[in-house]
Amino acid sequence: METWNKLDGRFSSAAGELAARHQTDLLLYSPYAWEAFTRSYRHQPKRVLFQYHPHIGTERRILDADAARHPGYGESFAQHEEYQLPEHLARRERDAWKHADLIFCASSFTRDSLLAAGCDASRCRVVPYGIDVLPPGELQPPPQTFQALFVGSGGQRKGLHHLLMAWRNAKLPAGSRLTLVCRVLDQGIKTLLEGLKNVTLIQGLGARELQELYAKSTLFVMPSLVEGFGQVYLEALAHGCPVLGTANTCLPDIGTEREGVFLTPSADVDALVSRLEALGQNLPGNAEIRRAARALAAAYPWQGFRKMIRHHLAG
Repeated sequence: METWNKLDGRFSSAAGELAARHQTDLLLYSPYAWEAFTRSYRHQPKRVLFQYHPHIGTERRILDADAARHPGYGESFAQHEEYQLPEHLARRERDAWKHADLIFCASSFTRDSLLAAGCDASRCRVVPYGIDVLPPGELQPPPQTFQALFVGSGGQRKGLHHLLMAWRNAKLPAGSRLTLVCRVLDQGIKTLLEGLKNVTLIQGLGARELQELYAKSTLFVMPSLVEGFGQVYLEALAHGCPVLGTANTCLPDIGTEREGVFLTPSADVDALVSRLEALGQNLPGNAEIRRAARALAAAYPWQGFRKMIRHHLAG
């Protein structure tokens, strides 16, 4: 982490040099902002930050609280190097927002993490990401059984341990299955998987195969603890697959239950059990919700994302 942090600093310094040479404004992702934002200039550049991940203060608070409730599942973050960085490096991402004139966030959750750190809301603009909208075509027939899908890293931050606990406890219809697409799994997650019935783990999958999985799944579920956005939600919706996640993601910003977007409280296994049981009964065979999910994703093309960025920059 320290090596990457230093490399990010070099990119930021290079951006600052270019801005100084050409007397331009700055639009930088949060890892690359500090050096460019804090140096001096002969002109007065506008400093625009894209905060793509929630503030580390919020992330650490949430993950530490969850680790206290569920010890043994925070391998990826228990010794997170970013928490042990020297102060001159740690402040680069922690405090870059303090030097920004305008801040873009892809979700309200990310914005709220900055507000919790002391940022003024007037400086923030929430602009959800977009997706490559699929060409018009017939959706696959809705699955007649409950086929749930998780796609993401197999660790604490994605809430996979909560999902596996809930899946173990839920009373689901016959034929229900959970498919996990994870390149890597934390050891605690591997232990949770042992003995779980009707769960399939896939640790390597091509893009086309993943699209086919979205299309034939009844529900995409990722109960993340901390998520800057969650692009996989839009990917699933684009294939007509309803989604289940927490408010600590993009989901409150992009849609409603009528459009195939379902919420469950973060880190609440019992609530997740109830959601899975209800959706396991209501989603199989439901073609209407799948059409609504696909229509929702189509409302978020990348062109719309770029248009909103330009709009706020012009303002």
